[in-house]
Amino acid sequence: MKDYEVTKGRFIEGQHRKVGDPVRMTERAAKYYTAPYGEGLKLAKPAKKATEKTPKQES
Repeated sequence: MKDYEVTKGRFIEGQHRKVGDPVRMTERAAKYYTAPYGEGLKLAKPAKKATEKTPKQES
């Protein structure tokens, strides 16, 4: 299962989805909503991990 983001409002898996809604589905099912077979979904970008440290600035 992968996370996708809706790019075009439409019915996906029997529910109307708005632009920006997250959808979790298999690659096989999503292929009909992604290029080159269709449109309306894109792979969601992974969220940044909260454990990443930012470099400290010296005064």
